[in-house]
Amino acid sequence: MKSILFTPGLLAGLRRAALLPLMTMALTVSAAEGVPKGDASTPATSAASTVAASAPAPRLPLEAFGVPMLSGLSLSPNGQQVVALINHGDGTALTRIDVAGGASKVLVATDNKIFRFNWVRWVGQDHVLASVRFAARREFVETTESRLLSIRTDGSKVFNLTKAEGVSGSMTGAVQASQFQDRVIDWMPADGKHVLLEMPPPGTLSAGVYKVAVDTGARTLVQGPERQVRTWIVDAQHRVRVGIREDEGRYEIIARAPSGGDWRTLWRFTLDEPATWPLGFGLDEQELFVLAEHKGRDAVFAVRLDQPDLPRRLLLADEKYDIVGELMHSPRTGEALGLRNAGNDSGEVARAELWSDEWRKQVQAIDEALPRRENRLLGISADEQRYMLYSSGNGSPGQYFLGDRSTGRLSLLGETYPDLPEEALVGKRAAHIRARDGLALDAFLTLPKGHAGGPLPLILMPHGGPHGRDDVDFDPWTEFLANRRYAVLQVNFRGSDGQGREFAMAGLRRWGLEMQDDLTDAVEWAVKRGVADPARVCIVGGSYGGYAALMGLVKTPSLYRCGVSFAGVTDLQDLIAYESRYAGGQAAAERQIGRYWGDRAQLRATSPALQAERIQAPVLLVHGTDDRVVPVSQSVDMDKALRRAGKKVRYIEQDGGDHHLSRNSHRLAFFKALEVFLDENLKPAQTMAKGAPGQ
Repeated sequence: MKSILFTPGLLAGLRRAALLPLMTMALTVSAAEGVPKGDASTPATSAASTVAASAPAPRLPLEAFGVPMLSGLSLSPNGQQVVALINHGDGTALTRIDVAGGASKVLVATDNKIFRFNWVRWVGQDHVLASVRFAARREFVETTESRLLSIRTDGSKVFNLTKAEGVSGSMTGAVQASQFQDRVIDWMPADGKHVLLEMPPPGTLSAGVYKVAVDTGARTLVQGPERQVRTWIVDAQHRVRVGIREDEGRYEIIARAPSGGDWRTLWRFTLDEPATWPLGFGLDEQELFVLAEHKGRDAVFAVRLDQPDLPRRLLLADEKYDIVGELMHSPRTGEALGLRNAGNDSGEVARAELWSDEWRKQVQAIDEALPRRENRLLGISADEQRYMLYSSGNGSPGQYFLGDRSTGRLSLLGETYPDLPEEALVGKRAAHIRARDGLALDAFLTLPKGHAGGPLPLILMPHGGPHGRDDVDFDPWTEFLANRRYAVLQVNFRGSDGQGREFAMAGLRRWGLEMQDDLTDAVEWAVKRGVADPARVCIVGGSYGGYAALMGLVKTPSLYRCGVSFAGVTDLQDLIAYESRYAGGQAAAERQIGRYWGDRAQLRATSPALQAERIQAPVLLVHGTDDRVVPVSQSVDMDKALRRAGKKVRYIEQDGGDHHLSRNSHRLAFFKALEVFLDENLKPAQTMAKGAPGQ
């Protein structure tokens, strides 16, 4: 295995929207300085000493923390070109780039008002497919829709791949068209002209599978819909082999023989029981890779389908954390190489976990060249001589690299945040907290660069989901707040993903109860260790995190000086009613939040909009009108309730805004409002040094 060399270049000028050719000078990669981990026994001063020796970071422009300038890169089969989503202002351009010379061509551009890109990927050498999403309405139900654009890479043709004669596939939404039309389940790389697309036929909810020609849109139904099957999985020979049935929280995994025939049931389970989720096949048509429990944590197994008792062989497992990731295949042979991004969020970066000896050695070489970073393989050329990866880390914004196995060269393609110098960023410190009932919680603390010790104004920032998870990877929210001289604490409260089914289930129907207590305990931990000034704590979050921010003000009003909710939930019964309009929505919402009628008293007691009179601190609410995850009415109602109760509140409604601050102007407006609000209520620990050098 050749050593990995580093080459700067291709998109180094992205901040000026320039696309530069790869440079030929090879440099060895030096190891980046990481942030040490800590635990509950860490002395109060040691967290500050991590950064005390460095000078305060300069005040970075707010604009540098906007949407990533570069995202969604995909490598062509010949390894000579990439397509990328390049953001400029509020617009996004899907751009083809020649990696050798840097020549580029915009294939499709959007102002992100009518539609937004989800992802883009090559099919053969002459086409790319792009998934787009948009807000729509079906009769009285607001929806998010997706469509699939087929684009010739010379720019000569762009069309809606899934539009059928007599059935509207327009971007405005239509009752007859399938809501989601971008679920490619087989890219058929050896073919290069077709894909297998999972989509319900018009008028049905159960999915069928179509073989679709990417140049014309002509399609053939290769698998008709089966009762309540929502997802299909194919083998390496492009045969539909496995289906996942879903019915109000009950799941059934079905399969059939390679030769066809009747479907048989492999496993049945509910989300409250140990589950077995199929990942896909390798070359062996009778070996199915699955995600299933092993000692209370999700692990990867290989299951034999040709034996009645379905014996399974353990491939990947972790004692403390769930294995996560998606199956990765060789484009040359079709063999399963391993998991693209298996790992955990314990404070260590996630890494690819491969059972292919050849690619395991390759990934080890990459990790040695880019140490203490999360290095994700995104694509491999057809001859497996070139590969593309995304690399990010603690205090290191993401970068895209092109690797050449024949030369051992690793070339920088571009940066997601080119205006954020790493020397001005700080990264996160992993910590471990004990909740009041003894439950162990992972947490992450971010401190301003150059902090010399002593308590700081603290931002407690609960994640969304609530089945989400914080980790040590780069996060623009925390870096922005740390750059403004705030300490930031994130905690994976009970109900978070990644630590097994029991930990996740501990959050079921416990909104505003023990889940909220975990956040309270995290603040008290920070105060006891001298990190946080108890008189200057604010709770800030989005989605479920926005709910937790408001509920924190309700439940522990003396703990927080202020609260910020972006797209937060405020009325739990209303949210359950909203979810009930979607297929399977009511069962999922009642499992997670509570029974609409049976838990009515608890839901009312833990709904911030119904408890507004208990809030004492100022509140900032921000919500987008096109949010299809948490409807904007949740923040409208909260604003009205606070005003009726005579509380101090500011409400900002973002016209056309979604649940993710996808438009740059919306993201910057939110950060600006957040900055002003925190400055008014917390007052930073010290004045930021103007032009002060970084470390």
